[in-house]
Parts: sequence; structure tokens; C-alpha cells
Amino acid sequence: MGKLNKIIKDKNQLLLMMGVLHSSKAFVSPEVLHLDLTNMCNFDCIACWCRSPLLRDKAMPAWERKLTLPLPLLKSVFDDLFEMGGLKQVKLVGGGEPFMHPDILEIVEYIKNNDKKVQIDINTNFSLVDELIAERLIALGVDSLTVSVWAGTPEVYSSVHPNQTEATFDRIKEVLIFLHQLKKKLQVNHPRITIHNVILKLNYRDISEMIQFALDTGTHDIQFVPVDPVKSKTEALLLSDNEKGELLDLLYEIRKRYDSTSFQYTAEDKRRVVLSDFDGFISRTERLNTKSGAYDEDIIEEIPCYVGWLFARIMTTGNVVPCCKGHRMPMGNINKNRFKDIWNSDTYNNFRHKGINYPKSHGYFSRMGNKAVSKTGCYNCDNLWQNIPMQNKINLLRKEHPKLFKLSKFFLKKII
Repeated sequence: MGKLNKIIKDKNQLLLMMGVLHSSKAFVSPEVLHLDLTNMCNFDCIACWCRSPLLRDKAMPAWERKLTLPLPLLKSVFDDLFEMGGLKQVKLVGGGEPFMHPDILEIVEYIKNNDKKVQIDINTNFSLVDELIAERLIALGVDSLTVSVWAGTPEVYSSVHPNQTEATFDRIKEVLIFLHQLKKKLQVNHPRITIHNVILKLNYRDISEMIQFALDTGTHDIQFVPVDPVKSKTEALLLSDNEKGELLDLLYEIRKRYDSTSFQYTAEDKRRVVLSDFDGFISRTERLNTKSGAYDEDIIEEIPCYVGWLFARIMTTGNVVPCCKGHRMPMGNINKNRFKDIWNSDTYNNFRHKGINYPKSHGYFSRMGNKAVSKTGCYNCDNLWQNIPMQNKINLLRKEHPKLFKLSKFFLKKII
């Protein structure tokens, strides 16, 4: 009953749960907003959905690469979110590099000036962050940085970032160490650093070195995800069956030094780093289909999709899409309508209803993902980290208060 009491006492959590029980409408804003700030980028990462040199004719067109969300438009979105209540985190990400947006620091400042409790995470290749910007990030109160590295050594780094040199890797490492030392000097814990690594054929043998890189830079945690391919273009980056077996042997060996109760890996010199959802990465690797790249196929059909209440993504075109993989399923466009009107629209309500009532194999979800194959949209889900906890809350309510659960669903649908 303790966990449910917390939900009931938290107005926004209660409104969120009411929306889920209604099964269509939302009564509070998304908890997490992904903002594709800009499509401009100084990298051409080998597995990028937008700029990989392997994409050729499927690469993002030149006109789209120049798109950037303007500050005044973003302010109107934030104003809507603050008015609705419920926002917990803004992730500054995109089809490009967030630090190429001319107003990124002003965006951070606007959010923090309006609600200091809203956490800000910036997903970056970190190449444009120097010592001065690092100092500014601390001063502004940026909560976390997700730094895409994809390597543990300069040689591998240059192979997965074809237009970058080994010197770029060394410079990123240098600034990360500076940031770590500055945080210690100022006695602050922000921004928390997460090293993000997409694992593919070119770098899977570098995982031990990736962990060492995290240890050397004072990183808080490190995460690994399998590559998500684009049909007939980047599928060559998938591991073979033999390579998958080799990777699993390496992961099992690393796991011997991994404490699953604290998610920490302890090095021989006693330094530690959190291996974020390491067991989950092992499970995904075990399930990985080396032909299609799908890895979440089994669990996806077991868990309804609650992302329509928990998350929203705004792309540089202004399109509001419902999840990380939903870039081909726009719910509306902020150049035409206010975000709050899109969030409460019939189109969005329809998505919510289908998300928790329809199987992911239904044709409605066929536009999810990159269309590598029919099962790499919903079946490679980047929002499980939200869907699984929400499912646990629903299960808890259903188990401890079955009559209340049934009555709530019935009356919410009848009254609202």
C-alpha cells in the first residue's frame, strides 16, 4: 500500500494513473520530453540513421540537415508543459548535435528559471564541449550528459566515426577528465555523466576498453545498446552468429566483476562505474536476431505501451511524435498548433488507446522505426525503461485493490 499511497498523494502521478486507467485521454503532461534541437551535426557516425556514409540515397537530405527548432517556438512549448504540470525531464537530443544549436545554453536557462526541479539531460558527441562550456553547464545546473563515444580506444573511435580522427577521442577524454575534476573541486554531483555505446561489428571487441575509458574519466555510469539497422544499408554492421557468441563470452566474463545489486563494476584498483542495465544488455544480446537486428520481440507483446502518457518527442520539423522510434507517426506539428492542443488531440488519444489494447504486430504500428524489417520498430523499443515501471504500478493496483481497479476503469470511461 505504501507505493500506492505515494501515487495518490502526488497529484501529477494520480492524474497520470487516471489517464492510463481511462485508456485514451491524458490529464497531465508527459513526464519526459525529447527535443530534437537541430539536425546540424559535425559527425557522420557509422550507424547513424541520418548521416551514416553507408546510407547513401537514404541519408537525410541536405535541406533537412539544416533544420533547427527556434527558441521562441520552444519557449511556447515549455510554457504549455509548465501550465499542464507533470514534466520531470527534458532530453536535448536530435538528428544532429545539440551543441550546434546556437541557443542551447539559453534553452537550458529558460527551463531552469521556470522550474528548477525539471531535470535536463543533453545527449551529445561531446566534441564541441570545451572547458568554458563545461564550467557553464555546471553553473546552469544541467543534471546529466549522455555522451556517445562508441569506443574505448582511439583506433576504434575513428573507425566508427569516419570523419573524425584519433585526436578527437583524446580531446573528448581530456575534457571529460577536466569536468570530473572541476565537479570534485566545486563539490557538486552535476552534471552526471553517462557514456553511451552502440555495439556493432566494428567495436564489440572494445567493450572492456570502453569500461576502462569510463573509469579513467570519472564517469558515473556506462550503457550499451545493440545497433538498430536501416534496411539494406546498415545491416552489414550487425554481428554474425559467431561474433554474437564471442560478445556474450566477453559479457559473461565482465559480469563476474559486476554487482547486480548496485549495478557497479569494480576495477582491480577499486575504482567503480555503474553498468547501466547491464543484465538487460546481456539479455538483448542473447535474444538478438543476427539477420534482422530485432531483440525485444518477446517482451514487447507482454507489456502494453504506456508511452502515450509518459513521453513525447518533438522533431526539428515541428512534428510531435509519440516515442523514440515514432518519427514516421506524427501526432501533430507545433508550427501549426500549440503543444497542449496536440497532446490532447483525438489523434494522440487514438494512439494511446491502441498502445495498450492492440498487439504491436498490428498494421497501425507498421510505421514505427526505420523499416529495416517488419519487426525492428516496436520490437526494438527505446521506451521500455518507462513502460516496464508503469506496468508494475498497474499490476500492483490490480493485485492489491482489484475492485478499485475495475471500478476506476469503468467510471473514468463513463464519466470523462
